[in-house]
Amino acid sequence: MYICVCVVCVCVCVCVFLEELLVPALPEKTDIERGYVTPQQVYNLLNAEAGEPALHDPYYILILDCRPICINQTYPHSSLTRTYMWFSFSLYFPLYVCLVGSQEARADSPTLQHCFFQLSALGMDPVILLGGFSAFHSLYPFLCTPRMVLLESERRLLTIYPSEILEGALYQGSASQAHDYRIIKNLHITHVVNATVEISDAFPNVLRYLRLRLSDDAQQDLWQALPEASRFIAAALRGSPGSPGGHVLVHCSLGRSRSSVLTLGFLMEHRHWSLLHAFRWLKERRTCAAPNVGFLRQLLDYEEQLNMGQVKLHFHFYARIYFFYLL
Repeated sequence: MYICVCVVCVCVCVCVFLEELLVPALPEKTDIERGYVTPQQVYNLLNAEAGEPALHDPYYILILDCRPICINQTYPHSSLTRTYMWFSFSLYFPLYVCLVGSQEARADSPTLQHCFFQLSALGMDPVILLGGFSAFHSLYPFLCTPRMVLLESERRLLTIYPSEILEGALYQGSASQAHDYRIIKNLHITHVVNATVEISDAFPNVLRYLRLRLSDDAQQDLWQALPEASRFIAAALRGSPGSPGGHVLVHCSLGRSRSSVLTLGFLMEHRHWSLLHAFRWLKERRTCAAPNVGFLRQLLDYEEQLNMGQVKLHFHFYARIYFFYLL
């Protein structure tokens, strides 16, 4: 009992210390009304992985197209053909329910509102896609299809994309995704950070690569890799005079540990975020992100270096304990 109380006290103290002393800047938060979800959030939900793609689970997500079918002689291009986003259905309550409205609607339509309240009454927790189908389609047309996807065999044929960490700029994923040229093309990837020892660069004649050859080992030294990866990502996103910024994919084998530590290092250095805030940001966008304990220890050291030693040793010690229990 005393041990549990001590752990809770330590975690609370560390949160206060990190919030007040270690954070030169906070991640920007989009003010999203409860009950709504952004296109980027839906993108990351559709491409979530935890051992295997979440979409393979029939109880994972239900996407309902609530746009009205309009037949109007005044608009010759109107059609009964409906375009659906990926659709996973089961007879049991899914983990997520997303409602998609009309692209022309300026406010939630009666149909959309009716679906929302009916599903809420059944005990579900539905969300409405901000901007409707048009907003999602404008950003991710490759995730839209003119047919419904219902069967498990159909879901397993869907392409799973890397997680979007910074919208339209920074992505994190697996080696198989880095070797899929359709993914590279659809996301407009220009630069790749390959954090593996065993996997070769897939398209060296087309893309710019940074090869770091890291092992997913708690003893792997990251002292040179962290700043090198951060510089490479920052330069790629910034672009050069007369040239727009690029799109970067950071990958390791499964997109969990080695790629995560490099992404976190970049967010800490170039977004000026604490490790705590960077970690929260990453987990919200890629739930399977899980750098090993040795990597987390080195990130804590890296945070102290970036803050020019402002972190006192006893604060640093508590931070280590906090992240141990966090994972």
